[in-house]
Amino acid sequence: MDEDITLVESCLKGSQAAFQQLVERYQDYVFTISMKVLKSREDAEEAAQDTFIKVYRMLGSFERKSKFSTWLYTITYRTALDRARRKKLPISSIDDDESFIQVADTGSGNPADELYQQDLSSQLNAAISRLKPADAALVSLFYLQEVPVKEAAEILGLSLSNAKTKLHRLREALKEALSNQLEAEIQDLL
Repeated sequence: MDEDITLVESCLKGSQAAFQQLVERYQDYVFTISMKVLKSREDAEEAAQDTFIKVYRMLGSFERKSKFSTWLYTITYRTALDRARRKKLPISSIDDDESFIQVADTGSGNPADELYQQDLSSQLNAAISRLKPADAALVSLFYLQEVPVKEAAEILGLSLSNAKTKLHRLREALKEALSNQLEAEIQDLL
């Protein structure tokens, strides 16, 4: 049996030590997700605390259909979004900083190729940062964190078919945005 499930079952039987183990195991994970959404250490710490309070209260509703970490991610992400909306904070997509996407390195060692790769990464980051937060989260989960589409749909509260459709449309929208950007740059050079 999965160790997380064993800890959850112990928590449900009243073990505070088991819950403390879950908190210790996942506190960095929860804080990181909260920080990526909220972009403020103080808000992320408070959202992480709120998340663990919710988890403690909702442990009985964990159905074991998915992994505990998936269930926790869902609660964490929604708690951070709720906090951002309540405080009227700008909602960041799952991660729209410079490191959001690193386009695969060609390994050529050619400075021109490296500059091209950096520029492509930057343009892709910019295109993703213009997406709605939920759309950027879906792109991040599926393409960057390599979460299966079914699990990503569950985390974001989407049906499987809706998630697949959105991913297809988002991929096409990102291709078009990058294509338009490239065409504009070519026109500027001419």
